[in-house]
Amino acid sequence: MKFSIKNITRALRIIWKSSPLWSIVNIVLSIIKGVLPLILIYIVKLVIDNVNMIVSTGKPLLTDGDMINIFVLAGVFFLLNALTGSVNSLIREKQSYLVNDYIQNLIHKKTINIPYGYFEDSKYQNIFYRAIEESSYRPAKVFYGILGLLQNSITLGLIVGILMTLHWGLLPYLILVSIPIIVFKLYYSKLFYNLRRDQTEEERKVNYFNRLLTSKDFAKELRIFNLGDLFKRRHESLKHKLRSKRYRLLKSRTLWETLVQILATIFLLVIFGFIIYSTVTKRITTGDMAMYFLALHRGYTVLQEWLMRIASLYEDNLFLKNFFDFLQIEVKKDTSANLHFPKPVKQGITFKDVSFKYPNTKRWVLKNLNITINEGETVALVGSNGAGKTTLVKLLAGLYKPTSGTITVDGTDWTQIKKDELADAVSVIFQDFMLYNVSAKDNIWYGNIRNQPDDKSIHDAAQNAGIHEIFMNLPEGYDTTLGTLFKNSEQLSRGEWQRTALARSFFNKAQLIILDEPTSSLDAFTEAKLINHFKEITSNRTSIIISHRMTTIKLADRIVVIDGNSICETGSHEELLKKNGVYKKMINSLNQ
Repeated sequence: MKFSIKNITRALRIIWKSSPLWSIVNIVLSIIKGVLPLILIYIVKLVIDNVNMIVSTGKPLLTDGDMINIFVLAGVFFLLNALTGSVNSLIREKQSYLVNDYIQNLIHKKTINIPYGYFEDSKYQNIFYRAIEESSYRPAKVFYGILGLLQNSITLGLIVGILMTLHWGLLPYLILVSIPIIVFKLYYSKLFYNLRRDQTEEERKVNYFNRLLTSKDFAKELRIFNLGDLFKRRHESLKHKLRSKRYRLLKSRTLWETLVQILATIFLLVIFGFIIYSTVTKRITTGDMAMYFLALHRGYTVLQEWLMRIASLYEDNLFLKNFFDFLQIEVKKDTSANLHFPKPVKQGITFKDVSFKYPNTKRWVLKNLNITINEGETVALVGSNGAGKTTLVKLLAGLYKPTSGTITVDGTDWTQIKKDELADAVSVIFQDFMLYNVSAKDNIWYGNIRNQPDDKSIHDAAQNAGIHEIFMNLPEGYDTTLGTLFKNSEQLSRGEWQRTALARSFFNKAQLIILDEPTSSLDAFTEAKLINHFKEITSNRTSIIISHRMTTIKLADRIVVIDGNSICETGSHEELLKKNGVYKKMINSLNQ
């Protein structure tokens, strides 16, 4: 229970920080709403007693002035009861915006700062999925649940006070009725949480197949290979399996809930009988009977709500753990990474005994890598798929650190360079480059947002990538939104998107430019134009190219061949062809 209180407290702290004023207003309204029903019940009791006295004796208990005041008060309280509900809805809507914004800000801060490796870790994906699923509403639900609990507690406390005026024994009797209900609700809340947690992977699979069926990214192959029915069957099968377990648990809960409610109803009827008996024996008045009946009916309803809120808070606490597990993912601020990137680089980049394996795996992707890339040199990385070329790029991009060994630039440890300086010094275009549905200008500017997006620099980068003329001919020129997501957008071909990505890289005046399959989607004419002035583009830069195209590989001053997770050959195209090694065999296989 200690851990439960801790999570609830943390959720309330989030609510308070996001909107303190609205939190206070909500609390005040909850108190008012908790008191009003009892005032209305007491007014009903006074009216009935007065009418009963007039019918019995012809003399009223209250004066006409008192009755008028009671009717006026009744009208005021009825109006207040209605208005507090409407105003409360408006305030909650306003506060929900502030709470959601605050929580989204927490999530965004975490996702942009956690190490990249988490995004390639399936365990993290489960934590992330559960956190995002629950975070949009759970903390606010806790706050409103506690407000409801406060309101119900006030109402319930006053009702219990009224009933105890009839007989003190009703309090322990009501507590006795409540115990099996609350135990039952807490027990099944725990079961449902455990089920949801255990089914996270299955939920993600169901959502994945739903994406396969509905997302534009998969629409072409879905039709070409006629995969729609297959994916639909798998989606339905996984979903049925997921739901069947929940339904079995739901049936069990419904059965036991029915039995518990039957028991509670019997206890309630006993109290009703006692109230009737007390009225018949004239221990209480007819107005008292009406008040006790109304109080008991209202009390039973509020008690059910109160117990439901207790169980709901318990359930919310369990699910909040998912959110707080996500927020507790450690983001180490590497204060030791305070070195400057050499400007300009004079010697080059050196890999010394660099080895790497991904977290939670035992397989070495790179093993004892030793190489120096000289300043201003263009190096082509060549090797079979899975040889570790892209992983080497990820190390240079700062997405991972070597498992062992060191990478240095002019003797400066690569992992100790300031993050911002590394971003300025290294420009990377991956093979799976991003397609940003923003303006053409912004697509290029994103290459280095620390630079001013002046038209000349943007246009020069586009010229170097061979995309300038296409952008100029768009309806709004460089201000045209690219893609298909938004109104008045213009879609580009795959090759045009790749040229846009290249322009993004060229806009970044980085000292090191890394291109992963930079011409894979280009037509022969555009590729030839790029190759013709490639040396001009990379002038005074160190360049690394990953490619399987001979035309691109030949641009390199030196070719590095990676095989078996380590470097097996280096040299120029001509030098490597003279050797009967891995590179020559690769070239021969391409020519066959």
